[in-house]
Amino acid sequence: MCDQNRNACGNRLRQEWMGMKRTEKSQDLVKTIIETSRDLFLTLGYRKTTVRQIIDRVGINTGSLYHHFRDKEDIFLHITRTTYNDFIAFADSLAEGENSAVKYALTRALELRLIENHDRIAELYLEAYSSPRITAMIHPVNMARNKAFFHTINPGFTDDDYANRTMAKRGMRLIFIAERVHEGPGRFDIRCPFILETSLTLFNVPMATIRDAVDKALEISKKQIGDMKRMTEAGTAT
Repeated sequence: MCDQNRNACGNRLRQEWMGMKRTEKSQDLVKTIIETSRDLFLTLGYRKTTVRQIIDRVGINTGSLYHHFRDKEDIFLHITRTTYNDFIAFADSLAEGENSAVKYALTRALELRLIENHDRIAELYLEAYSSPRITAMIHPVNMARNKAFFHTINPGFTDDDYANRTMAKRGMRLIFIAERVHEGPGRFDIRCPFILETSLTLFNVPMATIRDAVDKALEISKKQIGDMKRMTEAGTAT
């Protein structure tokens, strides 16, 4: 009886250990697929990167990739989610102690300046902003962030008010990104201040506060462009 109990216990521990090893191996493979895909997207572009190139570079078969990801866009979605979270944390760390208008303006100034300065990153942003699946993932997060920033000066706003304004602001950024990709850089100094001012106006931020927030955001973002590029290349934001 004792021997049977010991054998059963040993078998259970072996099964648990094997299960843990399989989980670790699976997690390592997912990480490798994401990192390899990110490198290919940055080097070749999202559209020119194929699933075949990803699996060949990782050294796996097609079934292994599709066991973890639906398709190439699903990989891009995972990269975007991670990069977005890192980007927001980075922006918030730079704006620590500032008011909500500065925090909002700085996040978007950093994003638009990064897009302005780097061709491939601009292309990846356009892909992310044009993806319905990524939009569905990011929109509720942006909406909640806007609500957290501006609810005190808009106590009567409904969720629809926040949703409509979040979509309108995203539309302005999408137009800037598309213009940057298709026509090249050179419009940041005209477009970015307008986008920031209009976005803050939509949330009834006082004009004096808007001007101060935009000036600070532009100044801080200009100093941070190198760090942003390195961070984005280690991840890829919307």
